[in-house]
Amino acid sequence: MKYSENILFSGIDENDCRRMIECFNAKIVEYKQGDTIFSYMRPSRKTGIIISGRAVSVKYDINGNRTILEQLEKNDITGDMFNFSKALISGVEVICETPVTIMLIDNSEFTKRCSNACACHSRLVENMLELVSEKAAALSERVDVLSGRTIEDKLMTYLRILQNRNSEGTEATIPFSITALSDYLCVNRSALQREIARLSKEGVLEISKKKFRINI
Repeated sequence: MKYSENILFSGIDENDCRRMIECFNAKIVEYKQGDTIFSYMRPSRKTGIIISGRAVSVKYDINGNRTILEQLEKNDITGDMFNFSKALISGVEVICETPVTIMLIDNSEFTKRCSNACACHSRLVENMLELVSEKAAALSERVDVLSGRTIEDKLMTYLRILQNRNSEGTEATIPFSITALSDYLCVNRSALQREIARLSKEGVLEISKKKFRINI
């Protein structure tokens, strides 16, 4: 892994990254598909950097219904530090969709005063604050999606967000299966499939597997 490619270590020389990782007593941990990396009912006080694999942050209600909060892939950051509300903590877990290799660092390592007052440690703290800001922006997007009154509203809002992130043109990729997408949008899977079929028939959407294009 080239640590300087991760947003957490952006602007820091690779050699400094490796030195800091060693100083932080970071641990590389491997998880199997289906394993729970974090459970916010049991705070770990750790930050995780995903090295390989894919995981999801999910919330379960009292009836066991699952809502996907975000998908996590290589170089994504997760952990206790990135929750914004105590009300959100209950029932929230980070679960492996595939085998996952993750680097775990105690949160205290980021916030403790550096004895050398080195520039790279200060830059790392700046990067951490930027990450928290980005997580807040992502949470705002999530609110926009869930505030839709209909399945069409939720779906189209989410697809437009994905399309706007794509710098290569109007075609984009949905990062979820249909089941996971319904969990992310908090809608019934069969109803979502019917809505996608209707929008495709009306020419609003062109969709093939996970690739899509909006025509309006």
